[in-house]
Amino acid sequence: MGSTYSIKDLEHLTGIKAHTLRIWEQRYSIVVPQRTDTNIRYYTDEDLKTLLNVAVLIQKGWRISKVADLSRVELNKQVLDLALNDGHYPSQIARLLQATIDLDEPTFTAILDACIHEMGEDETFTKIVGGFIHQVGVLWQTDAIGVAHEHFASNLIKQKLYTALDKLPARVATAENPGYLVFLADQEMHELGLLYVHYILKAQGQPVVYLGQSVPLPYLQPLLQEEGRWKAIISIWTTHPDVDSRDAYWTQLQEMIGGTPFWVTGIGSHEWVGKGAIQDAKVYPNLRSMCLALREEKVSA
Repeated sequence: MGSTYSIKDLEHLTGIKAHTLRIWEQRYSIVVPQRTDTNIRYYTDEDLKTLLNVAVLIQKGWRISKVADLSRVELNKQVLDLALNDGHYPSQIARLLQATIDLDEPTFTAILDACIHEMGEDETFTKIVGGFIHQVGVLWQTDAIGVAHEHFASNLIKQKLYTALDKLPARVATAENPGYLVFLADQEMHELGLLYVHYILKAQGQPVVYLGQSVPLPYLQPLLQEEGRWKAIISIWTTHPDVDSRDAYWTQLQEMIGGTPFWVTGIGSHEWVGKGAIQDAKVYPNLRSMCLALREEKVSA
């Protein structure tokens, strides 16, 4: 059995309001929810894929009555044609999500390759990959996909990002030309979002020192003692530092970085920020908002 979803899960993942979805179920049988033994409705992977496709066509101006007349095969074909041929970002992201759920590497790679061919790498990573990473994060956080699916998608995108990063010139961060220090905390392994941040900064010509995943704080000490070298220190907290050690982690890190700005996002930072312990850091609600700020050069400490 695959993943199951509540109607609220589908609302978050597809953008279709729960009230609207109930109406579509009654009038058009767009999807037919299953019921638990206690009569609670739930939805399947196939329902999610159908609704992702429906949402794409609705965004393109289709009437729901026309969409409802399509067979499953016709619906898939319409969205695939959009994804491959007309640069319609939501359809491409939806197809990537479907390929992730199906563990369909040929389709996943074909979508990305077509985007890169038509749009170039920068626009593909900005418009397609950025949106997709956000959606995968939602899927993972809501337990809609498992670790295997997340790793499947992450590793395929990492391959594309590494290729793109290799083509960009590297610059050295110095006190005269400060840059960004980018890393994940010790035992934190969710690297895809951070790698995307690395790409954005490097594509802008910024000096970046990218340390990657699972960096113990003592390893940072020599780098953080170099006064004036860093515009900011950037990290993403997903599972680490864990909830029991975050206050102590921040206290130690704050002593090490002094007045250097620290920017963070990830579900780990959201759970912690309410305590007020992170008052001297800039916390972004999600990766998308952090990357938007980086691109627009509106990040502030």
